[in-house]
Amino acid sequence: MRAIPTKKNLLRKELLKIRASVAERDEKNALIAEKLFVLAKNFKSVFIYVSMNSEVDTHGIITNLASEKEVFVPYTYANGIMRAARLPSAADLKATDRFGNVLSSSEHFFDGQAELNVVPLLGFDCECYRIGYGAGCYDRYFEKHSGGLKAGLAFEEQLCEFARVDTDFPMDIIITPARVIRRIK
Repeated sequence: MRAIPTKKNLLRKELLKIRASVAERDEKNALIAEKLFVLAKNFKSVFIYVSMNSEVDTHGIITNLASEKEVFVPYTYANGIMRAARLPSAADLKATDRFGNVLSSSEHFFDGQAELNVVPLLGFDCECYRIGYGAGCYDRYFEKHSGGLKAGLAFEEQLCEFARVDTDFPMDIIITPARVIRRIK
């Protein structure tokens, strides 16, 4: 049976194209990293995604943070359940499986709460809601780990309007090359 495309799924496809075509990517990644480092100074533990494909690049960010902080990365199972895994010191961030899991990260799970949570996204709005890939992995994760500051990393080109659902968790901030958008509570 073939799935019927929804407006949100069509938007996801369009946002993937937009994100993949972002110009001056290296410069924009560097500006985002600078803003995140300023923010991260205030935290001891960071849960951060390992970037893939056209996502905002986190490899250098993770390497930098790991020298000073306790760093955890997502470990996602085939059923969409995600856990935080302690990043081994000698981890190869490019050695991942099809879910983006760092291959050496599955040995040490952390079921506590990181102080700063850095999340990928396809799109975002001015109220700091995000569009993810549609599997709900981060939404389910944040149901269990609702504390800590939630920060999304994005290029300005990913700003869009979309319909939200009750299970969507807003980010506390979205960091782009041009600005830091804070959610008004």
